[in-house]
Amino acid sequence: VVQPCSARAQEERLPPPPPPGALSSAPRRSPAQGGEGEMVRDMVSIEEPSSSSLDSVLAELIHRIQLHVMPRRIRCKEFFNDFDPLRCGRCTIPNLGRALDMIGVNVSEEEVDLLAEHYTDYGPRATKPQVVNYYRFCADVDEIFASEEAQDSMKSFMMTSSPGSTVMSTFRPNCLEDETRFYHVLHRVATLCKARGVHIKPLYTDLDRAAIPMPSRVNPRRGGKVTRSQFIRNWPFKREMSQDDIELLCDRYATTGGDIHFMALHNEVSEVLGDPEQPFPTSPLHLRPDGTKWSHMELPVVQKIMAKVVEKRIRLKEHFQDFDPLRKGYCTPGQVKTVITIMGLSRDIDRADFETILSLYMKDDGLFDYRSFCDDVDKAFTLPNLENYPYARTSMPDASTTAPARRNTMRLSEAKLAKVRKVEEKIRTFVRKRRAEMKPMFQDFDRAHRGYVTRSQFTRIMSMMQFDLDEKAIDLLAGIYCDFGNHNDFNYKTFLRSIDPPAGDVEVAMMQMTSPFVPWSPKPYFNSRGRVIPRSASAPMLPC
Repeated sequence: VVQPCSARAQEERLPPPPPPGALSSAPRRSPAQGGEGEMVRDMVSIEEPSSSSLDSVLAELIHRIQLHVMPRRIRCKEFFNDFDPLRCGRCTIPNLGRALDMIGVNVSEEEVDLLAEHYTDYGPRATKPQVVNYYRFCADVDEIFASEEAQDSMKSFMMTSSPGSTVMSTFRPNCLEDETRFYHVLHRVATLCKARGVHIKPLYTDLDRAAIPMPSRVNPRRGGKVTRSQFIRNWPFKREMSQDDIELLCDRYATTGGDIHFMALHNEVSEVLGDPEQPFPTSPLHLRPDGTKWSHMELPVVQKIMAKVVEKRIRLKEHFQDFDPLRKGYCTPGQVKTVITIMGLSRDIDRADFETILSLYMKDDGLFDYRSFCDDVDKAFTLPNLENYPYARTSMPDASTTAPARRNTMRLSEAKLAKVRKVEEKIRTFVRKRRAEMKPMFQDFDRAHRGYVTRSQFTRIMSMMQFDLDEKAIDLLAGIYCDFGNHNDFNYKTFLRSIDPPAGDVEVAMMQMTSPFVPWSPKPYFNSRGRVIPRSASAPMLPC
């Protein structure tokens, strides 16, 4: 049974009438979105603020949020995710205020309502109470990160006294009646700071950044503010400026609490002075032009790789087959570079040598024929198709096989070689007459037993032996015995073999001592071709 409602109950259902002052300040809402009370407000003829004033207030509010967000590199969208689990891009009006509070922006309830009014969606998908489109709000705020001009315009509010230069202040200098006089004073301050090398910020650092409690510090640390008396007491240009000019600066940079914002003054003076780039100390490497011709310049790149492969005993084919599961014998140029890097050959060949290898073994389809490349390199170990040549003899790789990779000598003319021989003959005669032992002196400088000493060490050794060489003679000897690809490493072992060679019997004795024991055996009955050796050649003629 439905009972009729009383008149008092019907009056309680109707919304209360708006207060007189609220009609002029209440924002206008759409009837489709508002309730019955809002329809009543719409029927009342009220005087609303103009759209231009609302746009200016809204723009000022967005600018204030950007001023807080930009130096801290805050992304506003992250603070709304907890209030929008379905990621529809909308939230409620209270959640908008909570997100702004978590961001750290101080806004009033009226400003939150203004933002909510501007970013409210009226479409069919917008269901109450989630009607505030925070996607558009975050997009408008994040425009500061994409505009360099807007960031440059905010430099006047940048605070450099905090842990870095990314903390920004919301302080704005006060407007003065005589702006011309103020700019004249500011220009004088900038000129004095530049001429005398004075910086304003360090003058007030002790009052602003004291690490211990101080009764005189009434402002928070790194706030960029000091009291009026502290500002005047530490001002460096009291003799050059009148008291009225100092008071003018105080009035310009005074805060609402009566303090002086010295960091704003410091920033404006720095803008007037500019920040010229200080010369950074550098030590560029300027290599002298070297016209020396080295042996590696004329050495074919395949022979260079062959010598390195023999030296390191590397198996090439297995590395290439890792990139060729079907064993077709081809791979890409990038895979060739990978194999060369894995084997440690990239330090011995440059880009030009790598391009030469590709040009030699590249097919028309752009693939590298690594099978032919490996066959050419493996010729250092054995002769291909050796079974077809029964009389052929092969030898094991020795030091001469790897010498092209281990040694990089200079190419000298015949005239220089003749001068080198004369210098060597003089040193050889000196050593023979004095019976001087040179090897121990070189070994004293070669602690790592590399067989090399520096060029300056070679000069010192010859001076210690009382055999002084001029710079030209040292250059000639370095052209022969600096065989490591540079002008500094001197191969003293090769030098000693040339200057003080051992006698023939001593060399034979040393070879016999180092070689394995070989017992005596009679001469074979057959020669290498399988023929019988005549008696006269195999044994002495015996009497009948």
